[in-house]
Amino acid sequence: MKIASIGAVALFLGLGALSSAAQACPNEGLVLSAGRAFTVAAKSGSPGAFLNAASRHADMRSIALFALGPHRKKLSKSQEGEYLRLAHTFMGRFMAKYADRFRVDGLKVVSCSGGTITATANGGRKLMFRVDGGRLKDVNVSSVWLAGQMRSTFVGVINRNNGSIEALMEYLR
Repeated sequence: MKIASIGAVALFLGLGALSSAAQACPNEGLVLSAGRAFTVAAKSGSPGAFLNAASRHADMRSIALFALGPHRKKLSKSQEGEYLRLAHTFMGRFMAKYADRFRVDGLKVVSCSGGTITATANGGRKLMFRVDGGRLKDVNVSSVWLAGQMRSTFVGVINRNNGSIEALMEYLR
């Protein structure tokens, strides 16, 4: 009876560990799917392909609004639609420019901590993803965070032009 109890406890603990491991990274599927989509886009090299892939997996609106930094409140409702379209186009072009960095065949999740998921691809390339609400919030490729790079670029343009959102819109056009 003791042996059966120990076996039952071990089995219970073992299943618990498997269950915890399976739940340790609930957004693993999202990251792997996004990685595959980015790889397909990278092979085409097309900004439109990257934009399509990002639109399926990322919270594009949040990323674009984050990129405005402290100038977010200056964006009027009448400007928002055009700004979002221009920012999304910028994302597609930016990712296409660095397409070779997005070729991530054999992507495998290696760690999952809070909203940050780290994965490696064949060849040892490391990618990091920030995830929230089942959507990508940012991706880090070759030590560059996309949303952070956009924010630096956009805020720089606005600051060099005396806080003008219209100057950023012109830059993005």
